[in-house]
Amino acid sequence: MYITQVGAECTPVAKVGDLGDVIHGLSRALAEQGHQVEIILPRYDCLRSDLIEGLHRAYEDLQVPFYDQWLSCSIESGYVDGIHCFFVDPHSDHRFYQRGRIYGEVDDPGRFAFFCRAGLEFLLKTGKQPYIIHCHNWHTAL
Repeated sequence: MYITQVGAECTPVAKVGDLGDVIHGLSRALAEQGHQVEIILPRYDCLRSDLIEGLHRAYEDLQVPFYDQWLSCSIESGYVDGIHCFFVDPHSDHRFYQRGRIYGEVDDPGRFAFFCRAGLEFLLKTGKQPYIIHCHNWHTAL
């Protein structure tokens, strides 16, 4: 089964609390059972890139609607403990994930609403059709 996990954290590359452990552990357990698992995460400036194998640009100029404008993103790809991960990296003055931390910003609802839309646009534009899209916690509730 093809499963895409969407979340704000994944241990060990982006961890604040237990959510990172859940996404990492569940992804590994599903992969060990023979499922194809991918994870979509924001590309934080505080991301532990040194723990991502084969990190590279996988998609250029993904156009994502945000209010009355379209924002350009790139998507980076790599492996975290053998799990294929995609990292949403928006190129805008909003600096959504370029703040030195994962949470605690006054505009967190907007930052993660954008992330939800970017994840869906990425799946659409790449033709990926997961059997399950597992959205974790309030960050991906939209």
